[in-house]
Amino acid sequence: MSYKINSLIVSEKVVVSYEKRMSICLLSNGFSFSISTVHDEILALGEVECELHTSISELLADIKGVMTEGGIQAYGLKETELVVNSRQFVWVPEHLYDDSKQRAYIEAMCKIESGHGVFSDFNSTVKAYMVFCADNNIVSAFKIAFPGLMVKCQHDKMANRTMMENSDLKSIILINVRDGESDYSVFCNKKLMLSNTFDCANFDETLYHALNLTKQLHLEDAMMMAAVCGDVDRERFARLRQFFPNVALYTGRPLTMTNPEMQHFALYRHALILS
Repeated sequence: MSYKINSLIVSEKVVVSYEKRMSICLLSNGFSFSISTVHDEILALGEVECELHTSISELLADIKGVMTEGGIQAYGLKETELVVNSRQFVWVPEHLYDDSKQRAYIEAMCKIESGHGVFSDFNSTVKAYMVFCADNNIVSAFKIAFPGLMVKCQHDKMANRTMMENSDLKSIILINVRDGESDYSVFCNKKLMLSNTFDCANFDETLYHALNLTKQLHLEDAMMMAAVCGDVDRERFARLRQFFPNVALYTGRPLTMTNPEMQHFALYRHALILS
């Protein structure tokens, strides 16, 4: 066994497979996942350490091992999605999108990394296609493990209806803090204004980019809200509050917890699988 389950909480509630949704998010050292019902009840939450950059067979064995250990059925689910962290992405408005030009959209901005493929997903909230790159080896392993799996980019998940609707009253900057990088989405007047990722060696750099973006977009006002998720702790949250009057931990869409133990799970660390 080459994987380690850091946390796994599973509900005893019985729900048929076709009423379940699974969301998996890649981490720097493995992946986290959630299973919820079509009625927005959380049935399972887990965080796993494993080597992602290995052979398909080894990664597939780890994925299947985790599911077996948790008693989770990978087949017959209504929806299954894999959220990858990509820096090579572009939003393409629905009326301009051409499926045959996916690679061209990316190549117009940067060189596609070796071993990476180009994927796309339609975001109904933004009414645009997210075109992005992801590691073919990793995606293939998860697709074999979960037939029918959809692949999404982290910025696709950050641009969701909750953020969009709430930006009607105040501008919002959503920050997803990760190891060595931070992702940013800015919303104003029910519109997505910006999606970007920056290298951030420390939290000072994360703060710098947040402040710089709000200044460039002329959003420096008392009503603006900063929402943060990912690798956040009390100290980082307190530092963010020093610069933004309104700060909140982002935990995804409202969900009902079917197991009381889930209340102790740091949902904001895994907001992308709950959005």
